[in-house]
Amino acid sequence: MLTSGGSAASVDAFVAAREAAGNPERPSVYMSDQSHSAQARAAVIVGIRREGIRMVATDGEYCLDMKALARAVAEDRAAGFQPMAICANAGASSTGAIDPLQEMADFCEAEDIWLHVDAAYGGFAALTRDGARLLAGIERADSIGLDPHKWLFQPYEVGCLLVKDASKLEDVFAFGTTVLQDTIWGANHPNINDRGLQLSRSFRALKIWMSIQTFGMSAFRRAVSKGMELSKRAEAYVQESRTLELLTPASLGIVCMRVNPAGAGLKDETLEEINREVLARLFWDDLAFVSSTSLHGTFSLRLCIINHSTSWNDVRETLEAVERFGEEAVAA
Repeated sequence: MLTSGGSAASVDAFVAAREAAGNPERPSVYMSDQSHSAQARAAVIVGIRREGIRMVATDGEYCLDMKALARAVAEDRAAGFQPMAICANAGASSTGAIDPLQEMADFCEAEDIWLHVDAAYGGFAALTRDGARLLAGIERADSIGLDPHKWLFQPYEVGCLLVKDASKLEDVFAFGTTVLQDTIWGANHPNINDRGLQLSRSFRALKIWMSIQTFGMSAFRRAVSKGMELSKRAEAYVQESRTLELLTPASLGIVCMRVNPAGAGLKDETLEEINREVLARLFWDDLAFVSSTSLHGTFSLRLCIINHSTSWNDVRETLEAVERFGEEAVAA
C-alpha cells in the first residue's frame, strides 16, 4: 500500500500489529536507540504509553544488541507488559546500519511478536546483489516500511507499506460504510480503502510506474549500486586521511566521520566545536549538503550519498573541503 511516507506506513503497521496481538491492555514495543523517531511517534499514535516504548542498546556498529532485546522482553513480560511489536532497522537514518534481521525474525517467531522493519531509507538496496545479501531476512518480517522518495529517487510524497498478510490490515481498517457499498463492484481487485487510514489519496503509483517504464529497472539498480560504491570509496579516503576520523564503517550509502587530526590529542568538547564549525562552513560555501548526527553522544558529520547524479569527484571534493575547513579550524 502506498502512503504519504514512512511515518504513515509505520502508523498503519503498528495498528495492524496491535490488532494481531489482541489489543493488549499494557502493550510494549521495542526498537534500537538508533531508530527513527517516526517509529516511537507511531507507537504513541496507536495508544502505547511512553513507558511501553523500549529503546534497546546497540553494539559498536550501531546495530541492535540481541541480548539486550531478549532481556528487555523477558523483564517486561515479568512486569505485566505484553510485547506487541519489535522494530528493526534496515538502514538506520544516522548510520545506515542494518540490524540482525535473521536473528530478530527468529526471536519474533519464537516469542510470537510482530516484526516490523523500517526500511524507509535502505530497503531499495535489495535491488542490487550486495544489497540483497545485506538485507537477507527482511522477507520474514510481518511488515516493512519503504520510502520510494528516498533511494528509488521519486518526488515527494510516496511511502510504502508491505505486509506479509493483507488480511491483518483488513481486520482493522475494513468497514462496511453505506456510502461506499458500491465498491463491491470492484471486488475482484484490492480495495485499498480497506487496508489503511486514507480513503482519498493521490495517484502515487503513477510516478513510480512511469519512472520504471521510462528508464528501466536496471537504471535504478545501477544508481543504488553507485551510491554504495561511492560510500565505500569515501570510507577508504577517510581511513587514509590524517585529518579525518572514521566513526562508522560505510553502510549502504552512509559514512559517519569527524575532523580529529592524528596526534592532536583534542578533547571531545573541542572536537565538537571544530566539527560544528566545519558543518556551518560547508553550508555557507554551498559546496555540498552534509548533515550531522549524534552517535552515542559523539557529534558526527554524516555523508549520505543518495543522489543518482553524484560522482566520485563530488564526494572527493566534499571530503577535501572537510579536511581543509577542519585544519583551518584547528589552527585557529
